[in-house]
Amino acid sequence: MLQTDTHSANEKEKFTINPFELFEEGYTYNTETFPSKSFSTLVLNGLLGINIPLLYGGMGWGETSMNHELLRLLSYIGSVDLSLGRIYEGHINALLLIGEFGSENQKKRYFNEALEGKLFGVWNSELPFETLKLELHNRNLNLIGAKIFCSGASHVARPIITAETTNGKQMIIFHMDENELEEDYSYWKPLGMKASVSCRFNFSGVFVENDQLLGQANQYEMQPEFSGGAMRFASVQLGGAEAAIHATLQHLKKLERTENQDQKRRMGQLAVLMERGRLWIEGAGKAVDNKVANPSGYLHYANMFRTEARNICEEVLRLSEKSVGLQGLMAPHPLERIHRDLSVYLKQPGPDRALSEVGSYFMHNSSRR
Repeated sequence: MLQTDTHSANEKEKFTINPFELFEEGYTYNTETFPSKSFSTLVLNGLLGINIPLLYGGMGWGETSMNHELLRLLSYIGSVDLSLGRIYEGHINALLLIGEFGSENQKKRYFNEALEGKLFGVWNSELPFETLKLELHNRNLNLIGAKIFCSGASHVARPIITAETTNGKQMIIFHMDENELEEDYSYWKPLGMKASVSCRFNFSGVFVENDQLLGQANQYEMQPEFSGGAMRFASVQLGGAEAAIHATLQHLKKLERTENQDQKRRMGQLAVLMERGRLWIEGAGKAVDNKVANPSGYLHYANMFRTEARNICEEVLRLSEKSVGLQGLMAPHPLERIHRDLSVYLKQPGPDRALSEVGSYFMHNSSRR
């Protein structure tokens, strides 16, 4: 069982297995298609409801000072498979949005569906010339436009999509299993993260019901939550960095190169980087715990965390590549897949803006202790 002082006995009993030991060593990665088997493992062990409040039958992680553990779990799943981590993080995000902005009926319905195994997600990206709009036609709410980078594709039963209205951007809990949309991969030809199946969907001509509207217009991008969510994807990324470190170590052991002094120095650097990442995750958990009391500090920490996570990951890839050499960039070496996936996943929007905000906050709020 998961050993943590903040768990109650009832919470522990809900686990059939330590969630940090779900996947065995030697786990086989599916690099091209949706990781269905892995998600079945998450469903069978109740992890689709891990951040659903206890009141609604979930594990309650995130409402009982379990934010560090939740970020650790995202990092662990990222170390197993970054595409799996990307889609799972989207599921966690969707449930947080429903918990924050959903009506009581929406919470009861959609939390129960997640507990039954339905996968949720958040699809916000779009091209400028096909912005998704929600318009009223003959008393019907009609969608016009498309979304890109829809991670999980049709496997996501309940994506939260955003659409422009006359009042601003509106969140909608879309029912994929009640509509037939074509997966369009013409815009998804990535170097890595292929198994996230992040396709394009054209929603034009589809109608939605009023009870699918989540919250009020313009709540999706409300701060500090909108930018604070970077803590989750940064945790997944750091899990990928740990996977790269372990793949490098296993390579050196296999070739009996662990006594080489240059390799020792690089592994020392990698060990320091791994510990740095874990400490940042611990600090991020504390920042989330304290976000209500200090929302600006929470946002500041999120911007620092995503910046440092990218720096750590890029340095890990550089050192791992140098240690393993050409073999690490050739399939089926484990490092090759991790390198491709992490390189793509690190390309999150707005890194310069985040760092500028870090600088601005620091200049206006720093003081000598």
